[in-house]
Amino acid sequence: MTFALLFGTPTFALPVAETLQRTSACTLIGVVTKPDEPVGRQRVLTAPPLATWARECGARCWQPKTKVELTALLRELQPDVAVIAAYGRFIPPEALTISRFGFVNIHPSLLPRWRGPSPVQAAIAAGDAETGVTCILLDREMDHGPIIGQERIPIAPTRGRVALERELAERGAQLLERILPEYLAGRMTPRPQDDAQATTCPLLARDDGRLDWREPTIVLERRIRAYEGWPGTWCADDGGRRLKVLRATIGGPTSAAPGTIVREVGQFGVACGDDRTLILEIVQTEGRAPVPGGDFLRGYRGSDHLPCAP
Repeated sequence: MTFALLFGTPTFALPVAETLQRTSACTLIGVVTKPDEPVGRQRVLTAPPLATWARECGARCWQPKTKVELTALLRELQPDVAVIAAYGRFIPPEALTISRFGFVNIHPSLLPRWRGPSPVQAAIAAGDAETGVTCILLDREMDHGPIIGQERIPIAPTRGRVALERELAERGAQLLERILPEYLAGRMTPRPQDDAQATTCPLLARDDGRLDWREPTIVLERRIRAYEGWPGTWCADDGGRRLKVLRATIGGPTSAAPGTIVREVGQFGVACGDDRTLILEIVQTEGRAPVPGGDFLRGYRGSDHLPCAP
């Protein structure tokens, strides 16, 4: 019997957990996830989605706080194979050889493109026509290990991060279900990545979502879809108050300076750097519910020019 241990944290890991629970290729002995963290304005201590899933289905769950605790846990459990699905922490190098079949990492991009912590956002923001999921064997470098499976997925022109990430999670679980029995049986030859084709993406911060009206509309529209949820996209009015931009489309030509509000038949347009308007379809002010851009503009009493990013 082959024993598997799953490392994961967000909802991306849930389809993988369900796959490992039902597959005949191995037995899931439990999950490893990050410790509970304070969430929201009230800073309520909240369990990661994978920990909640484990409690609901009766699976064992560990939440080590340090690399030392993590390595000790692996030595105690001695899993035959470890699977990673968005764990959010590095596995210590000394832990990589503890499991007999190593660590299988499910990464939501077509590696070696978009190595790093924000591959779904990066693919949408770059205007990639397709993305995918890749299963690799973990090594000492980030998202660098040899490939044992890959599947391509087209990116629709209006697709946002949340929906695309949900599909990638499902496809990643399906890919794992197909390849894991073959890998464990020794019938697969891992393929090294082509480092010359590698691109990387950074860890995103909240301020990365600020919109700069001097940029082209296509760049801004893609970023709004890419940064859906986290870190979100926003602009500031002349008083410095943040206005979240939740959905936008590209409008018509304009001769107005970047940042100028263009009122187009009840729509909230903003002039951008390519002499076109970006139509802000859904916006949200701090502490308020999202509203259509046109409705927001009817009650707006500020300047008709939104500042460009510094």
